[in-house]
Amino acid sequence: MEEIMQSNSFFIIPLTIAYLSICAMWFVISAFGLSWPISVIKTPHKPWLEMGLALVTCVFVFLIGRLYSAGWLLPHTSNKVMNNTFWVVNNIIIYSPIFLFMLLRKQGLETIFISNKCLVRKLSLGIVASLLGVVLFSGIRDEWHHIPQILSASVESKALINFPAVFFENVALAFLFVRLKWAVGIKWAIGVPSILFAFAHVPGSLAEGDPWNHIIIFFFLTGSLTTIILYTAYRSRDIIWLGVVHFVMDVVIKAF
Repeated sequence: MEEIMQSNSFFIIPLTIAYLSICAMWFVISAFGLSWPISVIKTPHKPWLEMGLALVTCVFVFLIGRLYSAGWLLPHTSNKVMNNTFWVVNNIIIYSPIFLFMLLRKQGLETIFISNKCLVRKLSLGIVASLLGVVLFSGIRDEWHHIPQILSASVESKALINFPAVFFENVALAFLFVRLKWAVGIKWAIGVPSILFAFAHVPGSLAEGDPWNHIIIFFFLTGSLTTIILYTAYRSRDIIWLGVVHFVMDVVIKAF
């Protein structure tokens, strides 16, 4: 049990510090006059209707995802190029209800925190922030020698092919977050997902037999981490730079 606790701490604490530092970097740069386009997102006349329809849309995303898991979308092939292409197309199909919803409701990309303004600046910030995350995560774990491997893996095709899937996850989160904010306000839009995400880790900790003090610490860290990331996304109104960070940090933790 003690080994499990040390292993989990060895993972979650460096990851939390890395993400918190990345988010803090955006606020520091912003405070010092970084020119950053902040999209104006108007609240619709019927926010609860938009929220309800958004939830239905996400149900469709989930169902299409289940169809993919059951092998009903484009199949896995032995041809590497075709297989990678199918993987990207399948992700587009899975998340297509979100974009169809926005088209039908005449809602712009700013309502999912996407804008092409200052695109180079956003990508550059995402890359720099990712480097900070890699250094902090590896350094805290005393794994400096892994940094070149991580940076190399981040630009390899077998990792890059997963970027669309990672980015679409951010799209889905921004989609729900904005519409939840319309309905219940910013505090609840941040608080509810953060608490739910923190609670989602409790069953696994209980199943592993972790002590309550360990579970509480994990709950606090995961909840706090989600809160600061959501708040940073809300303040920057952008998931492009955060998408780059999310992808690289997934490479760091070997998510794929």
